[in-house]
Amino acid sequence: MLGTIAIKLIAGMLGVLFFLRIIGKAQMAQITPLDTVSAFVIGALVGGVVYSPDVNVLYLLFSIGVWTLFNLLIRFSLRFRIFRKLFVGNSVYIVRNGTLNLKVFRRNGLEMEQFRTLLREKGVYSMFDVDDVRFETNGQFTVSIKGKTTESFLLVDNGYILGESLKSIGKDEPWLIHNLKKYGYENTTELYCVEWTPARGFYIATKDGKIHHGEKVKKAPGKVEASA
Repeated sequence: MLGTIAIKLIAGMLGVLFFLRIIGKAQMAQITPLDTVSAFVIGALVGGVVYSPDVNVLYLLFSIGVWTLFNLLIRFSLRFRIFRKLFVGNSVYIVRNGTLNLKVFRRNGLEMEQFRTLLREKGVYSMFDVDDVRFETNGQFTVSIKGKTTESFLLVDNGYILGESLKSIGKDEPWLIHNLKKYGYENTTELYCVEWTPARGFYIATKDGKIHHGEKVKKAPGKVEASA
């Protein structure tokens, strides 16, 4: 009995480590709702099997394998805008240009004193100093202080245009496409990301490693130009 539990614990640990290795180390730094659900399910799988003498260790490994494949399928679907919004959501502005967005504020179940506590944790002690506050998808706050921060906006992520980001800066897709054409890009499918900063312009990274900002195009490290 004790030997079986030990074997299941070791198999469970190796299975969880394999799961974390597959989904990527970046997920450890930013916990999303999907990651929270994954943690609960993996914990239930390992805990349930370890103390169930009738369940073979192979069933544990099979369960972790199936859950890993299902996770990979969901993460692949996040490349599509509709699924990303469904599973991860979008960051939203709670404060915009110093004005409190009460609709978003209340929808996220926040109280003013709770919000002020979160601001103080960021080193901000008065609403007079707040320019923008963004509620991120991982539940954290990003605070922009008046006169100190030049905010940037991610407009394209892995080839897909982020409509909410465009809306937040008062722009639309035709504006974005028009500006990208100036840099020689006809559509966004070849782009890994596009970031826009009001005071500095566009930062563009293509899927083949080119970095474009200002008037210069740089190759990613390790890229070698073929000689003519």
